[in-house]
Amino acid sequence: MAYYPLVTVILPCYNHGMYVEKSIRSVLEQTYNNVELIVIDNGSTDDSLNRILALRVVSSFKLIQLRENVRPGSVDGAVSIALKQATGEFVSILYSDDWYMPSKLEKQVNFFEHADSSVGVVYCHGYKFDQSTAVLTKWRTRNRSGYVFEDCLLNGPLVIPISPLVRRCCYEIIGTNNLWTGSEFDFFAMSQYVDFGFVDEYLVVMRFHDFNDGKNILNVYHRVCLFDKVFFSNSGTAMRAGRYASRWLARNQLMFARDFAETGARRHAMSAFRKACFANLSSTIGLRGAFMVLYFILPFRVFSLVMSLLRKVRQMFASVIGSVNFHSL
Repeated sequence: MAYYPLVTVILPCYNHGMYVEKSIRSVLEQTYNNVELIVIDNGSTDDSLNRILALRVVSSFKLIQLRENVRPGSVDGAVSIALKQATGEFVSILYSDDWYMPSKLEKQVNFFEHADSSVGVVYCHGYKFDQSTAVLTKWRTRNRSGYVFEDCLLNGPLVIPISPLVRRCCYEIIGTNNLWTGSEFDFFAMSQYVDFGFVDEYLVVMRFHDFNDGKNILNVYHRVCLFDKVFFSNSGTAMRAGRYASRWLARNQLMFARDFAETGARRHAMSAFRKACFANLSSTIGLRGAFMVLYFILPFRVFSLVMSLLRKVRQMFASVIGSVNFHSL
């Protein structure tokens, strides 16, 4: 019997008029046809809504309009609202400045067709698209399958945020009104309860530009700290995480300490680094910890120069092994 379950794609949009058309078209032009598209205009003040309406050409395209913007980190946010209206057996979330490759959904549904019922999340590799240079760089994940919760605790988030296709029941397990609903932390939460599968192909593209939400480091930091506090306050989660919880907490703090250091936010950098040491001192022994030591002992101008040189070396290395011309795809 042919296997064509309904897939719901949820696409929240806030002031992405210049990008949202490509995102929507990438869903409408999927090689897999049984798709319900739910677009949420999250109180946009630009021409996003007009561009969305111009592409509302099929009955399976649903539009939710919010009069006022609901900011990330809010309970009952845009994605939460859409999840309550989703009718698909599977759910995939796409941000309005990113896009899917044409066979993304088809290949993930095919994986589910032959997977064990314990598999609840199927993800893939992707690309990073630099808006300023129009270059796609391959973004390869760690290729982990099965029960991946401990791997995430030790090594950080496993999946590219827009890559997973998820059984709808996984959202019922973790809830749809969390502070982090619609973010990559959904998948981290799911990894406690279901197995993960993996399609070894590059099927999604995330666009990097000056207005990415992640560029507001302090805001994102506060949301991550709140997530950690709420997430590990659950006794079941704390028990499953065990001794690895401290590694996760230290890694997050150390990552943000570095980000704050690079922007010259010394007070926040010192605070995050102290929290990393307090959470798990051994986790600060490594390259990131060494960067923080340099930050505290070198003049900021010298530190910035060192970091700039290291970034250029990293970018050159990435361009050699993974750059793809945008116009070739």
